[in-house]
Amino acid sequence: MSRERNSTEASLSGLDRLRRAIMAACAAFAIGLWFTSFAGAAAPSFIERLIVAQAPLQSKVDEPVDPRVLATAIASVPKITREWAALILTVAAHESALSARIARGEYKDYEGDSYRTREGKVKHRAWGLWQAHKNRLNDSAWGSPDIGVQTTEAARALRRAFYTCNGGGRPHSDWVRTTLNSYSGRRCDASWPGLEKRLKTYQHVLHAL
Repeated sequence: MSRERNSTEASLSGLDRLRRAIMAACAAFAIGLWFTSFAGAAAPSFIERLIVAQAPLQSKVDEPVDPRVLATAIASVPKITREWAALILTVAAHESALSARIARGEYKDYEGDSYRTREGKVKHRAWGLWQAHKNRLNDSAWGSPDIGVQTTEAARALRRAFYTCNGGGRPHSDWVRTTLNSYSGRRCDASWPGLEKRLKTYQHVLHAL
């Protein structure tokens, strides 16, 4: 009887240990899932960060463009980085305050680098969120209300501005300043009031990204 009792107790003890091991494994798995979920919530995607970064830049008067549409367009720029995304968003913020009306080309008479023809008709030289002027490189896209098209052309224009001042083996230590100067049609080493405001915005956006 003693042997049978010992054998039974040993079997029950083994089952108890197995049950405890299974319960511990399940608990560890649940905790792991919780930490994974927490980590995902604590680290939003690049597009989500771009959406959040737009809020303080948006017009207080006009309805802004759809933040997700703009964020997706910026994130889709080839070889995009945090630094370039911050620059692209900074320029749009200062040129149009991300206004949906401006993006559609619905200008007031004094907006969009306006001028009057000899007949007295008001026309506008600038296009879209980045207020680009027409040239041979953007001629086929110029005037489009599509945010993706505007973003693509703005990224190309800013890239050209970068190489204008930073190509040919020149140092890139102050590339944001020189790129902003070139994009605005100024000398690479120019200094003007609006430049400092743009540089400050760039730092805020970069930090948000």
